[in-house]
Amino acid sequence: MIAITVFETNDEIKGFLTEGHSGYAEEGYDIVCSAVSILSYTILNSLNLVAGVSPENMEYNVDETGLMSVRTLKNNDKTDIVYRTFLVGIELLLEDYSDYITLKFEEV
Repeated sequence: MIAITVFETNDEIKGFLTEGHSGYAEEGYDIVCSAVSILSYTILNSLNLVAGVSPENMEYNVDETGLMSVRTLKNNDKTDIVYRTFLVGIELLLEDYSDYITLKFEEV
């Protein structure tokens, strides 16, 4: 199962953590893992390229186990849009694949 945690402070999203594998299909054929992965990488890059968050104002870690953690140190009006876009994508996946993904929110 893929566990997704969204980190918030006073209703402002500060980052997220994805970890695990969905188990929907074998490696290389798992559309759920692929979907979460592309959403996560898109958001990571969009924080920099769309929202203008410089690398020194982000903390992130990616590894081959399925873990990705992303946190922004300084948010702006565009970071909220980027993070909310991530949530829309995850919520759409949850509609059909809730047996393979969990989503929770954590106050930080």
